[in-house]
Amino acid sequence: MTPYITTMAQAGNQELTERFITFYRNYYREEIAELAQQYPNEQRSLYVDYDDIFRFDHDLAEDVRSQPDQMREYAEEALRLFDLPADVSLGQAHVRVRNLPDAIDIRGIRVHDNHIGKLVAVQGIIRKATDVRPKITEASFECQRCGTMTYIPQTDGEFQEPHECQGCERQGPFRVNFDQSEFIDSQKLRIQESPEGLRGGETPQSIDADIVDDLTGKVTPGDHVTVTGVLHIEQQSQGNEMSSVFDLYMDGVAVEIEDEEFEDMDINEDDVEQILELSAQPDIYDQVISSVAPSIYGYEQEKLAMVLQLFSGVTKRLPDGSRTRGDFHMLLIGDPGTGKCVRADTEVQFADGRREQIGKFVERHLESPSAVDDGVYDDIDIAVSSVRADGSVVSRQATRVWKREAPSQMYQIRTAAGSTIEVTPSHPLFVPSGRGIRAVRAAALSEGMQVAAAPDSAGTHDSGEVRSRNGDVVATKAGGAVAGQVPELGIGNSETVVTDRVVSIEAVDPDYEWVYDIEVRGPTATSRRVSCRTTQRYSSTSVISPLGRCTRLERARRRPD
Repeated sequence: MTPYITTMAQAGNQELTERFITFYRNYYREEIAELAQQYPNEQRSLYVDYDDIFRFDHDLAEDVRSQPDQMREYAEEALRLFDLPADVSLGQAHVRVRNLPDAIDIRGIRVHDNHIGKLVAVQGIIRKATDVRPKITEASFECQRCGTMTYIPQTDGEFQEPHECQGCERQGPFRVNFDQSEFIDSQKLRIQESPEGLRGGETPQSIDADIVDDLTGKVTPGDHVTVTGVLHIEQQSQGNEMSSVFDLYMDGVAVEIEDEEFEDMDINEDDVEQILELSAQPDIYDQVISSVAPSIYGYEQEKLAMVLQLFSGVTKRLPDGSRTRGDFHMLLIGDPGTGKCVRADTEVQFADGRREQIGKFVERHLESPSAVDDGVYDDIDIAVSSVRADGSVVSRQATRVWKREAPSQMYQIRTAAGSTIEVTPSHPLFVPSGRGIRAVRAAALSEGMQVAAAPDSAGTHDSGEVRSRNGDVVATKAGGAVAGQVPELGIGNSETVVTDRVVSIEAVDPDYEWVYDIEVRGPTATSRRVSCRTTQRYSSTSVISPLGRCTRLERARRRPD
């Protein structure tokens, strides 16, 4: 019975090989002829589009995806048997399938989706690329007793050695003969999710891919790529003990670098005149800085650094004589969500006027929480009171709630009206600035400064006076604005924040485990005691570069900090 099964299997293998030969004749005759001319020094692979296989034979295309390793052997055997001149051999040429109809999300890979062992494609950015190193594919072992050579094929697992000599039949000792062994170039890539596909606060995930031979040395960190390969799992180990948890990785089959898209901007004479007028204004620096992420208050130094990078760059001269600006890189450091939260009993005011402690609110809405490094978050859609740059109170949608580990130190801020709030050191609060407000981190506040508060949370009476608990007048609210010693806020708006004077700031050690935050579509939210900025993100912003083009801070995301 066994010989019959073997014969049937061989017949099936030969049939599949013949199908690939027919496919090559119909679709890739010219490409194979070109490969034969350039092999092996200039080209060592035949690239095949998946759509072409699908048009030729639906079942064959499905087999290529579901049994990629086995089908690649048939495809490469068919390439070696293809009609070529007698003096041409493609003995070690590869067949690389690319352009799968869909790519899977790196963070969406799940065991129940049955991707393991299948041909898949992932898209992302090269986070890391190791040096190209030689990898042994067939090791030649020389017996130190009789000199017999034993050849052992090597796989991606542990290094395999012979059990006994084929000549003297003794168990060594053996020495690897590198001259007689076969090697291939190898490299490991780490592909990370592209940031434009992430929601605020999400940490990008990554997957490693092993590539060999002519795929190596083609990409560098920062390249946007589509990697096609076979998805595998590998068991983790802890010392000498094996873990029950497995890692995912890919054996790369094809790597395609996505072309960068640049958007040109037509500059007419009016634009040039306006640019020249702006360049002559003494506050041009402040204007450009304020144009970077205008909905994010503060961070002037960080925005200035971005502007200086955007306006800098080294001229790069291309081989055709044209000039372009060299690449520049920006690195904004900060863990998502760290440092910008308040303690659980801080009350938050909602758009309908009701108030609730933020801790209870967040805990109630953590229905299907997603984990981050030091806490969890969940999506919501609830209207809260929020403050605009001019000090006016508006309604905005809260989109996410956060629960994070409390830091080692918090700041307790007390105001003249008797309010107390406890926040992380980097949590921004608002202070009057000109005819509006600006954000200042809690650690940068000082006694005597005025901070914004909800209109009826600082002891505001019907007369418009803001009184402390002992009855002293701290500030007055007149004509929809705070008058007296503080600048006017929100002139012309029906409701604006008031200000309250800081009387003490104290660093305290928290006696609680968690702090909380609410992410709002917009820059601020209003607590009962004072107005403080919540999580906010932005998609992109534009500034005019010296080359007359619209340079975009693409995919920049403001995470909770």
